[in-house]
Amino acid sequence: MRTKTILSISLLSFAALSSACSRHKVAAAPTPTVSADRAASDAADRENAKLRADADRAASEREEAAKTRATDQSAITTPVFFQFDQSTISDEAIRLLDQKVDALQRNPTVRVRVEGNADDSGSDEYNMALSQRRAAIANRYLTDRGVDASRVQIVSYGEERPACKTSHDDDCRAKNRRDEFVITSGM
Repeated sequence: MRTKTILSISLLSFAALSSACSRHKVAAAPTPTVSADRAASDAADRENAKLRADADRAASEREEAAKTRATDQSAITTPVFFQFDQSTISDEAIRLLDQKVDALQRNPTVRVRVEGNADDSGSDEYNMALSQRRAAIANRYLTDRGVDASRVQIVSYGEERPACKTSHDDDCRAKNRRDEFVITSGM
């Protein structure tokens, strides 16, 4: 019986001790999860900011490339004009042809067709030969400055494709004395 009493007292003591400990709990140290969550959030914010900056930079580069492509396309397709009954290149034509050379060198896959044209002064045969010389001189200018000859094709239209059809005065005819530059591939 004595063992039962000691056992009972031991159990009661244990129960009392357990209940006393539960009433006077010591506050646990704050868990580090708040700090870890903030660090993870900051890292995610930095990564998102980097991704946004990369996307903005890529969009800016695409926009710049599109502007350059449009500028090059305009430079290539701008016509070159000639004086009456001439196939010599003027100072203005040299400036335009130099822009074409630069644009073609930046765009090595672009191919062009130089279309020689003439006004309606003179015979059909003469105008075909004159427009052929005009296209050939522009072609020679481009190839002499490094544009591969395989990228340039020439054609002569004579007076068949006038840019101005409204009248037969000098201003209208001057618009017909030209080389047109048509991009055939690569842009």
